[in-house]
This record gives sequence, C-alpha cells and structure tokens, in this order.
Amino acid sequence: MMDFAVQKFNNLAKALNVQDYVKFYCGDALNAVASVAPHGRVAALYGKATFYAFGKSFTERLKKADIKPLNFILPENAALNLENVFDLIGVPDGVRAVVCFDKELVNISVYLATIFKIPVVFFLNTVETEDILPVKVPFYLSGAADFFPVNCAYHVVISDAALKDVSGIAEQYISVMSKITALSDYRARLAVCGDKPAKPAYDVIKTAVIDAFSAPDAQTLLSSGIAIEIANLASDGAILYNSADYCFRRVAGVNLSGGVRLALLKKLLGLYLLCAEELKDPFQTPDYNSRAQELAALTKSDDGVYLKGFIGQIDKFKRCKNVDEVKASFKKEFTAQNAALKTIEDKFLSLGGTLCEAFAPHLKALKHSGDLPNAFNFMTLVRESGFTEYF
Repeated sequence: MMDFAVQKFNNLAKALNVQDYVKFYCGDALNAVASVAPHGRVAALYGKATFYAFGKSFTERLKKADIKPLNFILPENAALNLENVFDLIGVPDGVRAVVCFDKELVNISVYLATIFKIPVVFFLNTVETEDILPVKVPFYLSGAADFFPVNCAYHVVISDAALKDVSGIAEQYISVMSKITALSDYRARLAVCGDKPAKPAYDVIKTAVIDAFSAPDAQTLLSSGIAIEIANLASDGAILYNSADYCFRRVAGVNLSGGVRLALLKKLLGLYLLCAEELKDPFQTPDYNSRAQELAALTKSDDGVYLKGFIGQIDKFKRCKNVDEVKASFKKEFTAQNAALKTIEDKFLSLGGTLCEAFAPHLKALKHSGDLPNAFNFMTLVRESGFTEYF
C-alpha cells in the first residue's frame, strides 16, 4: 500500500516540477541514507526520547553500512535561534547529509542543510505532515522573529507506522481543513494585487482539501497532507504562507492545538462572510500606527517593518478599482463554507479532537493575521472594512 502511495507522491512532485527537490521512499530509513550519502558522514538529529527509543540501534546499523553518524541529541522545544544553533550542533566539514527523525526538528535540519548545501533525510512516522517540506523557517535573532529561506533537497521516508498514528489524526484533519481559508486568501490576493497565479499548486491543494473532507480516514489524510506540502514547495510558499491561518500561527506561536485551529477556522469564516455581505465599511479606518506597535510587541520585532508593510498593502488597495466587487464575489463561497463548519467540527471531535475552551488569549493574533508584510489575505480586506479594529 505504501509503495503505491510513495510512487504517487513522486509522480506529483514530477508533475509540479519539484522532483529535484523532494523524493519519497517507503520502509527503512537506512536505505535512503545509504543512497544519499554512501560511505559518508551524516549529522543525525534526535530528540532525547527518540534517540533512546530508536537512535542507538540506528547508529549501529549506520556504522555497519559504513556510514559515519554524528549524533546530536537536542533538548525539548529546541528553538531555531541563530545565536545558539551552532552551539547545539557542531557540524564539521565533510558531512554529506542531515538525518532527522523528529518532526519538531525539521526546521533546524533544513536550516543546517541549506547552510552546508547538503540534503535532508527525514523519517516520517506520524500522520501529521504540516511543515515537513518548508520553503522558509522561522528563526530568532536577538529576540526578534524573522524567516530564513531554505534551499535543500528533501528525502522523505514514510513509515508504515504513519498510518497507525491514531493520536495525530484529529490534528492532521484540522490542519488540512484549515487550508479552506488559505485558498480563499490566495484568490483574494490575486484579485487585489494582480500577482501571477500558481494554478497547478492551487488545484492540488484544493483537491487535497476536498478529498480529506469527503473521506477523512488516515490514508486519505496522510495523502492529502503530503500533496499539500509538495504543492507548497512548488509554489515557493505563495499560497500557504500568505494565508491568515499561517500568519495567525506566526503571531500566536506555531505549536497550537487542533482545538485552537478549529476555533480559528470558525472565526475567520464568520468574519469573511460578514465582510463579503457588509460592503459599506461601517467602522472606522484602521489605526496603523497602533497596530504596528501592537504587532511589534507581540512578535518582539520592529514596528517600522510593519508600518512599511501597511504602506505596501494600502498601495495595493489604491490600485484596485473594484474592492467591493472582490469582497462580494466570495459571498456564496463563504456561505457554503460556514454551513460546512458543523460537519467539520463533528468529524474533528469523532477523530479524538477537543474544543478550544478559551480563544480570548489568541484574539490579538487573529486581529493581526492580515497585517504581516509580504502577505495579503482576506483578513486584510476585513481589516480595511474596520471589523477588527476593536479586538
């Protein structure tokens, strides 16, 4: 079964012209490492639990295959911090690949692989696939958050255990469903900003969401999630990284539970429909200086960056002559999506998800999910209509 799925993923990568950047395997991670770095040195990154459960025996197997592993056991919640990453991981010259066994360490792995111009081998043993093929990764320098563009080849080994990961299936489901708003956000950006559309990648993400909504079993959710990751790579992040969902996670923190993601989906779709229906902009103009200062405090960054971002977004609005038409064109779509929320919630709960008890701590992140520089999503339209000014 997994052989067929892996071939399907490799075919999709080829169809989207990213076959030189990502290749999928099934079965034993050792075979992938041996094909990428035969008789070479590799940097193997582990969380502590993974190393003691799996890493010791894998180290011996690598050695028997004449591969020289350099093991790095990282602390829990290791942040990608340019001030300390090389204190944690001293990678010498001559290392030919980074090997990663923990999804939480993908960002650090691809950062190192980009710096040293070597590939990453990632062993996926969970049904959760979000951000396994990042185009850029967040890092922190002197307390300020920013993004680092990555450029490395991904070799992803999918374990049979991924389909047995019952604990992650609810999170995977709501992760895929969250792309509903990403698709609308991207089309809103195209309509106002006139960017060149990434249609093949968009179509892949749309199909993946429809498939997961129709048949949310483990195999479909895994396949949909990986298809979305390949499409994100092919579009250079243009669709997903532009979304209000992703911007929300950047402001609020990336490790949010599915209950928060479901609550966010409900709130976004509710605001989107309200904005599409109410075209007279009944509220006051946004206070950009206040928003920039609030964002800077939330992200520990410079408010000047956000002010420049607002200037760029406002310029897009000035150039667009039919903003009300753009908003109104989404009304039917948002009405249907809001009607589907009950089905999504019921399925999420049946898969083991739990509802968010308190969304209030995340209201500021919701307010600013249309404000980030280099993004322009439907929440940007919501902001300009005044609907978030009192959050």
